[in-house]
This record gives sequence, C-alpha cells and structure tokens, in this order.
Amino acid sequence: MKKVIFIDWNKTLSFDLFWGHLSREEHPNHKHLDAIEKWLFVDNRTIIKPWMKGEITVDDIVESMNKDTGISKKMIIDELKHSCENMTFCFAGIEDLINKIRERGILVIIATDNMDTFDKFTVPALKLDLLFDDILNSYTLGHLKDESDPSDSILFFDDFLKSHNLRYEDSLLLDDSPDSSGKYEKLGFERKLIDSPQALERILKSLAYDS
Repeated sequence: MKKVIFIDWNKTLSFDLFWGHLSREEHPNHKHLDAIEKWLFVDNRTIIKPWMKGEITVDDIVESMNKDTGISKKMIIDELKHSCENMTFCFAGIEDLINKIRERGILVIIATDNMDTFDKFTVPALKLDLLFDDILNSYTLGHLKDESDPSDSILFFDDFLKSHNLRYEDSLLLDDSPDSSGKYEKLGFERKLIDSPQALERILKSLAYDS
C-alpha cells in the first residue's frame, strides 16, 4: 500500500478556470473575457511557467494586462479572485473519499503546478488546508512536477518526502498529464493518468475501500 497520495488540482480535482464565470453572456464583464484570455494564454503564454515557478506575481500579471488591454486592474483582480474562490471539485463526495483514505493512515496531498492565486484565494476559500494533509504548489517550491533536470531526482517532491522519511516508491501521483519522459517510472514513483472525473473517482474509491 502507498503511504502518500499526491493529487493534481487543475483538470484532476477541479476543472474550473481563471475568470471562468465570465463565460456567461449575461455577466456584466463578459465582454472582457476574450481580451483577458488572449492576453494571457495566447499573446503572453511564455510567462505562465515563470508565474507558476514564483518568478512573477499576480500583481505583475494584473499590471501588465491593464497596461496592454486597458481593462481596469480592479476588474481583472476582483474577477480573478472570485473565480479562484469559487472553484469546485469535479464530482460530489470527493471530501468523504479523501477523509476515508486519510483514516487508513495514508497522507493525501495536493500537488499542483499553480500560481500565487491558489495559495491566496483558492486554498483559504475552500479550506483545502483542513481537508488535505499538505499542499505542494510550484509557485512556492520554485519547481514544476515535470522538469528534466536533474535526471535522478524530482525536486518538486524531494523536500516533502525527505521531511516525512518517505521514498518515491511510497508515493502515487494522480495527474491529468502523463509521464511523457518516463522519468517517474525510471525512479520508481508511480503515476496514474487521470483523464476524467470518473477515473479519479474510481481510483479514490479503491484507495479508500480496497484492502
């Protein structure tokens, strides 16, 4: 049995997006969504990884987006905060399954390549720090889950595992991205691809109830 389960956030535990509620045409700020998404995910896509590694802050993003699009900084940050605070789990009953797994003595950790918005807005709003044993965010760690260097170590997880006297072999990562490089398999760190809420539910139920 694994001693620690790491679960990705975006497209694994939750499918909600930054500014996602602005997709509703009746929303008064709906008209700004295309410009916001184009600025971040098309014109300035190269800043996403630096943001996820703590090299850029949400304030930097808002400042630059305002300068380039003319959209008010208050609207950008207020709507971003709203979307982050109102993210939802991808299926009902996740909390019960996580609690059941933890009752079996298994650590359950969020492991996310994410931004400072996650720690500032999402975690406190959803009380994720109470539901999970810990939260690993690339923004704080300065490392992403899939980095080629060094070849013999996964820096994203190393400090946590060392502090809990755990090994890669004790660990399972549930993530919507595959182990494309084969690095996890090579190091003995089990990684399962989650391609739907149903797949996540099946695995969590097996971890919670199977002997």
